[in-house]
Amino acid sequence: MKHPKMMNNLFKTTLGIALTLGFAQCSTAQIKAVNSAEFALMSNTVEDLITAKEEIDKAKINPKSAELPKMYLVRSDVYARIAGAKNNELLKGLTDAAGLEAMISIRKFHESSMPKKAEEKENGIALTGNAFAAGYNEAIAYFATKNYDSLCIYYGEMINIFDYLDTAMSRNLANNKITKESLTETYAQVATMHSNKATKIAILQGLIDKGNTVPAIVEGLSRAYLSVGDTAKAENCIRTALAASNNNDAMFQVLVNFFVSIKQEQRLFADVDRQIGIEPNTRLYYTRAYLYESQSKFTEAIADYRKAVELDEFNYDANFNLGLALMKYETKNLYNKRSAAVGAKKKLVDEEFKMLYTDARKYLERALDNADYSTEDQINICKALKSACIELGDKAGEEKYAALIKGMQ
Repeated sequence: MKHPKMMNNLFKTTLGIALTLGFAQCSTAQIKAVNSAEFALMSNTVEDLITAKEEIDKAKINPKSAELPKMYLVRSDVYARIAGAKNNELLKGLTDAAGLEAMISIRKFHESSMPKKAEEKENGIALTGNAFAAGYNEAIAYFATKNYDSLCIYYGEMINIFDYLDTAMSRNLANNKITKESLTETYAQVATMHSNKATKIAILQGLIDKGNTVPAIVEGLSRAYLSVGDTAKAENCIRTALAASNNNDAMFQVLVNFFVSIKQEQRLFADVDRQIGIEPNTRLYYTRAYLYESQSKFTEAIADYRKAVELDEFNYDANFNLGLALMKYETKNLYNKRSAAVGAKKKLVDEEFKMLYTDARKYLERALDNADYSTEDQINICKALKSACIELGDKAGEEKYAALIKGMQ
């Protein structure tokens, strides 16, 4: 029996993008260290970039300038440039997490409630793009090392500053298939692999609280709650999202996955029946058929598998299970009929057998079209088809599937 599939959270490969960092020049600062750092940036030499870093680091620890919007603006500029020049030998030991610092600094500039000059606001928009590019490109390396904790920090900051990007930068990113939605999706995916369970839950719950109630994120949060043994919250977060989505079918599948994962599928019956009444579809009938079959209600299961196939002939799992169910369960009834039949009645039963196996073969052949099935599943389908061919007296078919089985073993 083919079990209902868990939703696959496909981990997107994040690709680096080559973005030209065009840095805006900031206005004269009133604090000496900030002013010195800004002045040093004007030469565009690595030596002066190091000087700018030294000066802006001083400004960051000076209580008089530590929280000034201008300090954060220049600091973001400095660290974005450092990140962009990370391969320069003179910057060895100075570039670690520079892109991240650039993003944090520009976020704090935008978030600051202190007065900002119009020129600073304008430069802040331009420097946001530079900081984003620096942070994005820096984050890529962490995918190779599977440092998901760091990736959560980077993606959180990228999302935080995304809305401050100018239209041109947003369009450039969109052309590279980088949007706030795609960043949020990746953020949720890396969050599910965070080493700290409490942090994982906090990130995913935070995304949902901000309106990101998409199935993948809700399922990630549910699994996070399960990982700490909180089954009630794991179920409740799904049901809350399901209600908010007006019983969306994809969100309902998350509920199905939840009960399958905790091996309490029988609790699904009422939910599935209600969902079929709201939005009947092939997946729901397949799920209910599976539930019936697990309860040994084979007649009801076969009827629902048939309905699932009627609604979508390419529902491979429904075809698979229907073909097997016909051969496993319907044949028993026919064997009982044939044992009590004689003469013409026996011939009629034999014809029913032939029709049943022909029917089962049709569904199994359609299931075999699914190239995504595992080798084990394909072998099991071929074994069933071989048996059907034997019952039908199809020698060529029997040899065909025997050869396929041998080739896969």
